Amino acid sequence: MEILELDARGLSHPEPLERSVQIFHELGSDRCFHLVIHRYPQPLIMIAQRHGLDIEVCEREAGEWHILFAKTGSADLKGLMRRYCDV
Repeated sequence: MEILELDARGLSHPEPLERSVQIFHELGSDRCFHLVIHRYPQPLIMIAQRHGLDIEVCEREAGEWHILFAKTGSADLKGLMRRYCDV
């Protein structure tokens, strides 16, 4: 499984959302997307749900959110999240 990475901490609005949506279009059954961001991105989560993506979210520490996205049923996101958070 290839993991596409984006560390969006420090990027100005709307760049994290725009880059993330672009990456959504690159996802297939062999790829997932790991986003690190400074706050919970509610609008992006809603867009991902409309795209039919599976989502796993973890706040590692204040201001450090790790979010995994994948095509529905293509990845064990809970298992992959262990790389980034103690879940």
